Amino acid sequence: MPTLMPSHQRQSPIRQESLTVLAKVGQESPLRAALDALSKAPLPSVFADAELGIHFARLVVIPKDDARPGSSAWLAFESNFDTTFSGEVEAQSAHLDALATRTRSALGELFGCCTGLAPGASAGDLATFLKSNLVPSTATYQGHAHREIARIRLEQHLREVILTYLETADRASPQELFERIRKHVRDRSKDDPRLAGLDVDGPAPPLPDPAVRAKHLKENYRPWIEAGRIQDVVPLVGGILAAVLKWQREDEVFDVREHQEGWTDADREAFSAIARSEDHGTQNALTHVVPLRGGYGRLAVLKHAHATVNRISQNHFQYIGQLGTIPSIHFAKWLLFESDQRLLFFSNYDKSWESYLGDFVDRAPEGLNLAWSCTTEYPRTMALAFEGAKDEETFKSWTRAYQVPTQLFYSAYADLTIETINNNTWIRYRLHEPSSAGGLDTWLRRLT
Repeated sequence: MPTLMPSHQRQSPIRQESLTVLAKVGQESPLRAALDALSKAPLPSVFADAELGIHFARLVVIPKDDARPGSSAWLAFESNFDTTFSGEVEAQSAHLDALATRTRSALGELFGCCTGLAPGASAGDLATFLKSNLVPSTATYQGHAHREIARIRLEQHLREVILTYLETADRASPQELFERIRKHVRDRSKDDPRLAGLDVDGPAPPLPDPAVRAKHLKENYRPWIEAGRIQDVVPLVGGILAAVLKWQREDEVFDVREHQEGWTDADREAFSAIARSEDHGTQNALTHVVPLRGGYGRLAVLKHAHATVNRISQNHFQYIGQLGTIPSIHFAKWLLFESDQRLLFFSNYDKSWESYLGDFVDRAPEGLNLAWSCTTEYPRTMALAFEGAKDEETFKSWTRAYQVPTQLFYSAYADLTIETINNNTWIRYRLHEPSSAGGLDTWLRRLT
């Protein structure tokens, strides 16, 4: 009788997982030199190996906090990858084993500049080192968590196949044209390897479910209320209410003018380094690190706020493909490090930094406040969730002041926006339905 794998280790349909490795830097100069060389290496990237299944990866040096005794520089590695493991631990372990084997030369050189790993370490030693330096997130969002790389590329190619067909197709009613397109795709799927596995006569993939997504899109404050867990909030806030009121009155906030007038040559170079790392394509990566404010209860409040953001992300935002109604974010993650005294934030987004931050301020200021109101110099909030980021000039200046350059950013589909990825999915879903299902005018508009 066969032995069944434990439920938490059983393989499941392909899904996305992420991990973060943070290692204390021992030799910063050679590390930066090696990282610079890797970022300028000829394509394809070391992370493009199909066996690794990496959607996004980044490597960035987090500078030490000069104002905090005992602070260090860190090398951060982030990976978003496909996995068939249902458990987070098993998925991360298998991914790091594969990374250590297939990118040992590149990652070994970088992490060999960190404390605890000898230069020239074996793949096994590198994997063990990476696993020992994993840092859990406090909140995570993935814009297309249910779609693996192969599916994203298939659906992109499917749209291209349909558009090419329509360039020479005869005029017809939407219903007749739709049936012709289905026949064309059905025929192409037989001999086009980039459409391998597509069966328009079979059911569409189960996730994401368009009906569930449509339902979630109509919800407003209910997901926040459910994620907030009032039974947790009341005792927490009640226990530190006096402290919260004091924070509102006395917390030092970011002074834009003072910051600008005090700029040094080092500040200008840091700003230039960040600017040089942005706007090389459709997608951008943001890396942001800021210390927490001091005071009794501050850490507990931040962790509870992030737990709320994480719950609504997993149960709501990831299904609709929008973080706080913002449709341009592929990925976001928050995590604490250095004895929980510094907050690190990663985000992969479309378009410019200015439009990305502008969308956050316009559409989700309360979410921003929950995530960052307990950090140093954050714009003044009321009841931790209000005001704050609505001061757009101060918020953007504060964000830039604590942003660090992302030295290496890899994307498996750098030319696709999150809106395009989602649109390609909805094009594919409708193709699995009969012409009588309706909505063909909307579907045809999606193709353009």
